Amino acid sequence: MLVVALIGAAGGGVYYFRNELGLFGDSRLDIDRELQYVLQERFAPNYRPKEGNDQLGARWWTEKYLVRAMPDELVAYDLATGRTAYKLAMPDNRYCNASRQLSGKGYVAVLQGTRRDGCRRVSVVDLANGKVVWSKALAPSGDPRLKPGPLDFPQYDHHPAILGDRLYVPTSRGGHILNLASGAVIHHPDPKAGCFTSHFDAIGTTGLAYRNCSRSGDRGRQLLGFDAAGKTLWQYKLPVHGKRTTFLMGVLSVDPLLIRVIGVAAQKEIWRVDPRTGKHQVVVNLTSRSGLDPCELAGGAGLHDCSRHVVSGGTLVLPQRNGIAAYHVGSGKQLWRSEWDSEHKVTEPVGLDPQGQPLVYLLPTKDDPGALVRVDRATGAMTATATLPEANKALTRPGGSGLTQHPEPGGVDWHDGHLAFFRTQAGSRDAGYAATIVLAQRG
Repeated sequence: MLVVALIGAAGGGVYYFRNELGLFGDSRLDIDRELQYVLQERFAPNYRPKEGNDQLGARWWTEKYLVRAMPDELVAYDLATGRTAYKLAMPDNRYCNASRQLSGKGYVAVLQGTRRDGCRRVSVVDLANGKVVWSKALAPSGDPRLKPGPLDFPQYDHHPAILGDRLYVPTSRGGHILNLASGAVIHHPDPKAGCFTSHFDAIGTTGLAYRNCSRSGDRGRQLLGFDAAGKTLWQYKLPVHGKRTTFLMGVLSVDPLLIRVIGVAAQKEIWRVDPRTGKHQVVVNLTSRSGLDPCELAGGAGLHDCSRHVVSGGTLVLPQRNGIAAYHVGSGKQLWRSEWDSEHKVTEPVGLDPQGQPLVYLLPTKDDPGALVRVDRATGAMTATATLPEANKALTRPGGSGLTQHPEPGGVDWHDGHLAFFRTQAGSRDAGYAATIVLAQRG
């Protein structure tokens, strides 16, 4: 069910915080621009998760649509009208992931399957018209002499990746490389190979592969960068200290190369790596830091795209308690830290404004509205740019609060003047609850 509420001309009340604003008291929420609701979409009243806690994080923005994964389907919303543009049946998409990338033609790849059997099917979809380009069952990647098991197929933490005209589909025992337009096999994993790829992803024009080159364990882990033709650009072997292996969790940037690792003694760190020399430098030690781990939401060890936290100008912006902090990616020096008082909290960066400044979402309190806030990359000064209208209480989760009151970590996007909230980790209490809310900045 889609409920559309269009609010009149931008404007509205002028809001002031009751409390002083801590480290940046000069920035007051005294703006009178208000975002406008474009659409609100709910889970069906009879919705029940199939996998205990459905994962529905896949979403893409096009020039016309917001397209997202919903239970057993993809749904496209026309951002100009707030109406549903199309629905495409996509059975068994709840446990499996989809590509984060859109191809030049607007294609995405969606995995389908179950927790018990693994993600055994891949479908390529044209988002422009909501049609399946092709769909096929994946061949198992394990020992051909044995009956295929779940590990021979992609699992919940595997993402297909699109780069150029190729589709990369990882499994725990090697990766498939397919022609994106036709599904023809370019490479099928060799179960006897000395090295095999367990995860793929892509950031910009650089493909990423996480490889294991040790048949007896995890002592030969490597991160590879490659181009659209599949040519290796660089490779980096993760260090081993005695019997302790360094594990990759995610990549925040490829230029410079910033990675999130678990190192010696379970240290959680962000490294800047020079793959040519094999040397690394610790930029941020996350173990002793109070704040959201930038790759934590990916779930599980492996290769994940955490690049939304990296901004231009050599600055890495991360959540820090109720506020955020910035670090220089070359030296690791903390540049600034900004926090609200104990009653106010901002999210991790949700996007960039046209000048490349980070945008965060300020959560509402009892007396103050939610707001979109711009952060000065050089100083950390925060300026509210627009407030949210009053929340629709009818869309509050049973036994909880609404998406705009307590958004999920990683469940807020800013794209081309639209602020969107998503319910992505959907459980048994979510029948009838808002799954997507989109607001637009007018004028």
